[in-house]
Amino acid sequence: MALTRDDLIRILAEADPVGLIAGGAPADEYAAEADAILALHGVPQLTEITGIFAVAFSDPGACPRETARWIAEEMARRR
Repeated sequence: MALTRDDLIRILAEADPVGLIAGGAPADEYAAEADAILALHGVPQLTEITGIFAVAFSDPGACPRETARWIAEEMARRR
């Protein structure tokens, strides 16, 4: 079974790499980042995930490598 957009949005909300959800943002706040990750070909690499967040938030440290690793593992686990 493929990972759906909604599944990935939930994963990103759980990871909350930038703290938006903790700050009261809606659960789908990371929808644009989910779309960018889903547009990647193959299994997303950690640098691709961290890069998407770096560009989206103009901050190279927006998504720490450990968080990106958790996101990638959850994506694989929930497929």
